[in-house]
Amino acid sequence: MNYTFSPIPLTTATHVYLVRKESVKSVLTEELRECMKFTGAYKQIAYLPESNAVYIGVTKESSIKSTDVWDEVDFYELGSSVIHSLSKTNIDTFTLHGFCDGEGSDDSKQDALLRFALGMYQAAWKLDTYLAPDKKQSKTLTLSLSEEDTSLKTLKVERELAALAKGITLTREVIDLPPNTFNPATVVDRIRTEFEGKSQVEVSIIHKDALEEMGMGAFLAVGRASINPPVLVHVVMKPEGDVKNRIALVGKGLTYDSGGLDIKVGGHMKTMKMDMGGSATMFGVMKTLSLLDLDHTEVHWISAFAENMVGGNAYKSDDILTSYSGQTIEVINTDAEGRLTLADALTYATLQDPDYIIDAATLTGACVRALTEHFTALMGNDRELIELLQETFLEQQEKTIYVPMAEVLREQVQGDVADLLNLGKEAGMGGHITAGLFLSHFVDQNLFRNTNLDIQSPKAYKWAHLDIAGSAYNKKKNAIGVDGATGQTVRSLVRFVQKIDQQDI
Repeated sequence: MNYTFSPIPLTTATHVYLVRKESVKSVLTEELRECMKFTGAYKQIAYLPESNAVYIGVTKESSIKSTDVWDEVDFYELGSSVIHSLSKTNIDTFTLHGFCDGEGSDDSKQDALLRFALGMYQAAWKLDTYLAPDKKQSKTLTLSLSEEDTSLKTLKVERELAALAKGITLTREVIDLPPNTFNPATVVDRIRTEFEGKSQVEVSIIHKDALEEMGMGAFLAVGRASINPPVLVHVVMKPEGDVKNRIALVGKGLTYDSGGLDIKVGGHMKTMKMDMGGSATMFGVMKTLSLLDLDHTEVHWISAFAENMVGGNAYKSDDILTSYSGQTIEVINTDAEGRLTLADALTYATLQDPDYIIDAATLTGACVRALTEHFTALMGNDRELIELLQETFLEQQEKTIYVPMAEVLREQVQGDVADLLNLGKEAGMGGHITAGLFLSHFVDQNLFRNTNLDIQSPKAYKWAHLDIAGSAYNKKKNAIGVDGATGQTVRSLVRFVQKIDQQDI
């Protein structure tokens, strides 16, 4: 992500004005208002080339009584709308106006500015690495603030903007990269490169032979038909001071999912490069955090990277696998593979003794069918953690819905010939919930049966699960209006870690 935030107003730039309904008359003449039918309504945009100005409405009014907490002004969405409205132009330099207008604290105005700029940057970015030079589509933006708004551009805002821009773009890039470029054989080099020179970040890699010795039978089974051996990545970021909090972030890392022997048909294999969206999300979170300061929080990122392919040595339906936890799993469908890799990664995460475990995964089609591509599903085993995450996602305006993991459904994933089933007995019913229930068995050490783990005082860890199957990758059903990777959830997880670090909870 290349961009510049100028320290002084750029008078020759295209001027972007935030216009509220009550201030329309002071911004535009009556003739222009009538000609453009501009009222200041939310996302209404008017571009006047002759005055080199863009006007965007920020007043959102509902015509129907609603309890939708997400139906509010989203400055991230507004920023992206400006870029999309100018997509057929070469404009890439802007001066922003109007953030100091209206009610609200300086903090809320700074948040609005940060999100607006982020939205502009993300709408301007597209993976165009493989296009001819004359067909490149990404823009390198230069932004500045009007004199009235320059007080909002503090060092803190600049640092967070730069860090989030890089982290979100990284998440989107590695999801959008083709699987012959980003896979278990190449991921390690990319991770090392992104954290090169960061003394507070340690990168550990566990390869296939060591994984076999450890007993990661579920994870290894998924990846064994690929020519690219599975690899587990463990990245640790140390704080500046003493460790008072420890958070484990676990991401699903299927760099490609053919479905295995239960192969995906009807075109559903297309886009399965995005099945490592969970690991890409945590990669972006860690990248962002590495560019910011944490005082007392140690963060672990753990991802089991594999490709679910077809071959003579592929794992099969009816196989019984022994997971790293020692719990056995009967394979009902090889296309329910992500939860198998996560089972071993989550078990490994408990051994780091974190205060919280949060996983993100493009896990189930059931989640997309239930919540649509707009929303992430939030599940977990700890009410306090769930409420903290709900609060943070709402603050960051990243659409996330809490889905209770009803215990009445737990028997759906309990087996007769093995401890667990990798798919619910009634596969078409509440599949996102039964997948969450399955995962919950791997954050509770009281259920573990692998004595080699030598757990002296087993405990159930506070854990949250984010099913991002729809929200991580879609066609314009996201705040930045793009096709492909969205980067959704990165902002919220970064802020959650910051809250824990600052004990702002």
